[in-house]
Amino acid sequence: MLNKLTKSYWFKSGSLTLLNRISITLFGLLNFFFLIRILSPNDFGVWVIFLSITGLSESIRNAFIYNPLLRYLNSEDEENHKDIISASLVLNLLAAFIISIVFIGLAYTVNYFFEAPALKGMLLISIISVFGFTLFAHFTFLQQANLRFGGTVVSTFFQKLVLLVFILYAFVTGYELTMFELALFFSFGYVISSLLAYWFARKESMFTFGFEKVWISRLFHYGKFTLGTNISTMLNKNTKEWFLGGMIGPASVAIFSPAVKVTNLFEIPLAAIASVFYPEMINRVKKEGVSAAKHLYERSVAIIMVAIIPCVVFIFFLAEPIVLIIAGPKYPEAVPVLQVMVLYGIFEPFQRQFGVTLNAIGKAHINFYFIIISSAVGILITWLSIKYFGIMGAAYGTILTYALGAAFIQYILYKQIDVRTLNIFKLSIQAIQQGWQIVMKAIRNKSLKNG
Repeated sequence: MLNKLTKSYWFKSGSLTLLNRISITLFGLLNFFFLIRILSPNDFGVWVIFLSITGLSESIRNAFIYNPLLRYLNSEDEENHKDIISASLVLNLLAAFIISIVFIGLAYTVNYFFEAPALKGMLLISIISVFGFTLFAHFTFLQQANLRFGGTVVSTFFQKLVLLVFILYAFVTGYELTMFELALFFSFGYVISSLLAYWFARKESMFTFGFEKVWISRLFHYGKFTLGTNISTMLNKNTKEWFLGGMIGPASVAIFSPAVKVTNLFEIPLAAIASVFYPEMINRVKKEGVSAAKHLYERSVAIIMVAIIPCVVFIFFLAEPIVLIIAGPKYPEAVPVLQVMVLYGIFEPFQRQFGVTLNAIGKAHINFYFIIISSAVGILITWLSIKYFGIMGAAYGTILTYALGAAFIQYILYKQIDVRTLNIFKLSIQAIQQGWQIVMKAIRNKSLKNG
């Protein structure tokens, strides 16, 4: 039984995806831990703003390229795969050129928004990472579309390792690193990871220069919905840092950052389960119809909630020592921010699996319109909250936005595929009961052996 489980798709893909998310989050925490002690609050705030900008550009490609590529590779005949892959790479390169132009424009205008002159050089040098990420993402997407996750783990690990090694060198030796050097090593990591990703995906990296325009059109028109959705979501997340940096100053971003870094831990189960459920949901919907999406949505959200809610309670009551450990004694203002922000973990599972579900059943346009509207409302709420409550307002606005979004999401899914919120809570209770029975049975068996 155990041998069968370990060889299953769910176990292998889920384990590797979870390992990849843990690796990404761990590197992020380590970078945060050392940099917040090396840099001044103002410089650290600038670094967070830089990461939010580059993170948005990466998220754009994930939405615009990955979702259409995965959908069509899993739903079309193999004879079309070469044209699909070629069209996907063309769109990926086009996106990289457009993002590079945007970065150049931002580099020469960013001082109108933030008092951060270092951002100009950082954005210009990070154009290297834009094209490095293009190749890294393309080969990584090919592996995931073919249900292979091992190469993604390795290439992502080395991409993150390059920056961490430089930060550790500065921390240990006392070297006074510059913001430009941080951006340079950040970009160099993507060059390394793109080479590794190609090596792992070389068997899937079919490409023809005679690509079909019809596939470019199909990928583009499907991707435009997930692109708009993802941009809106990321803007909603990142505007907190941008508003804080512009309205209060980069140092306020440093105070807010520990709460963001801790709550990002929730991304581990959220992203891992979403990555595994998405290709499986596409296949199940194709074979069984829309009813499969209802079952998988309720099941996946229930599993995530069982994993996250204990973490929410733990972090809420231990916020002070957690902030002290990860950020040091310079940021006591971050404690109440974390206690409010951690509540986001209760509502995010509903929203994360919502997009995955609608994309899988071919209704990405509904997710697109919902995210556009909810993000616009969220940005307005965040701006008003920061204006009247300062740094704490960013936390209040986040929770209010996610709570309202979760309520509307359940209504939409009820209308579309008959999702019942009560079923999610029932499945969560069943999962807890089953887990408890397994633990108790293991304890009894161990007692009998020892006896």
